[in-house]
Amino acid sequence: MNVNYPFKPLKKVKLYEEVAEQIKKSVFNGQLEPGDPLPSERELARMFNVGRPTVREAFRTLDVLGIIEMNQNEKGYIVRENDVAQYMETLGEQLSWLIKPDRETLRELWEVRKYIELGISHVAAQKATDQDFNDLDQMIEEMEVAVDDFEAYFPLGTDFHKKLALITGNRFFYIIWSMIQDIMLKGYTPILRELFPEGPLKLCEVNKQIVDALRSRNPEIIDDTMEIHAIAEAVFNNNQEKGEEK
Repeated sequence: MNVNYPFKPLKKVKLYEEVAEQIKKSVFNGQLEPGDPLPSERELARMFNVGRPTVREAFRTLDVLGIIEMNQNEKGYIVRENDVAQYMETLGEQLSWLIKPDRETLRELWEVRKYIELGISHVAAQKATDQDFNDLDQMIEEMEVAVDDFEAYFPLGTDFHKKLALITGNRFFYIIWSMIQDIMLKGYTPILRELFPEGPLKLCEVNKQIVDALRSRNPEIIDDTMEIHAIAEAVFNNNQEKGEEK
């Protein structure tokens, strides 16, 4: 009997995300409890066989999610007391699998994204450090290499916006964007191919403009740039209406 299984090759995950995921699971399953200290950057780097910058980024992610916090009495991080952020993240992961990524869902998602990303951009512009801008520049370079292939580009593009949410230091921005990203990655690529048959080059160019706008820290420039970024929403809605008229 021939069975068409819906499985696809595994995609590479960034190392810091793997580190963060292992620590997060250890907290959620009770192996690490509130108040427990985490090993130092150096120790964790040795345990995971990664560089210290990777561990540092994992700590930052978990801190934004409210899973760990700086130990006020000693250097390093400890597991934070459970709070609503952890339950929101778990709920978000469940919702992303329950929501069917059809055209109507994605149209509604455009509307939500527009305002969430606008808020994220303004806060990120206030919080971003020189290192954050270096990271964003590197992500843009990776996207530029992938502008001929939506399959390669799209995860990089969503990670770029996830990085902006992380820069805000606001765990709810990060959790909400992560949920949006999960939904988008499930079924967005085919529709983007339809909207942008020439490829994702224009999307990449707009993301470069976003970085420049954040560097300016000018609210008006950020508003104008994010309006350009949201133009895909208008294209999407226009195509949707044309499809309904046929």
